[in-house]
Amino acid sequence: WVLRPAGKAKSIVVFGHGWSTPFPVGFGPWITHLRARGSIVIYPRYRVGGGDSTTSALAAFQAGVESAFALIGRLHVPVVAVGKSFGGSAVFYYAASARSWGVPAPTAILSIFPALPIGALPAGRLGESTYVELFVGDADTTAGSAGANAFWRWLSGYRSTRKRYVIVHSRPGFVANHDSAQRTDAIARAVFWKPLDLLIA
Repeated sequence: WVLRPAGKAKSIVVFGHGWSTPFPVGFGPWITHLRARGSIVIYPRYRVGGGDSTTSALAAFQAGVESAFALIGRLHVPVVAVGKSFGGSAVFYYAASARSWGVPAPTAILSIFPALPIGALPAGRLGESTYVELFVGDADTTAGSAGANAFWRWLSGYRSTRKRYVIVHSRPGFVANHDSAQRTDAIARAVFWKPLDLLIA
């Protein structure tokens, strides 16, 4: 899906969804918020059925990103990638392979509770100016920290000023479990939406 804002586009957000949220409605309020702020949201559907492999899902993610940028055409606006779970892993492959995919690379990445690497770690490298934030939930028993730690090690040679590892802590009224990024209350908006808004800005 290519979900456009009502007015002039100010940015493009590549939104990598989780395994169980193949339709934009799974993050509907967040996407509505991004569009209201002037973002074109690319939401590539990579999962068709329960039997899909992670390898085929990543290939479908790539095809969706390539098709979306072809549809959008050349726009001189910032591109930011955000992903949760499998999508939180896929955005790293997109960022590292953007040149070979023939699409614009993101200037920033927000990876929320990423799953394990999809096969081998990305073969390419991020641009030197790309900024990365990795989020791990202290109550996430689905992805845990294994995927985030694997990508953090992959970033070991990357400048410390261009990366940030964040443990999202639970608090009264908020449990930082695997599905907490799909919440829309004030705490979730502060924890997840605001950091993305800042990266886009």
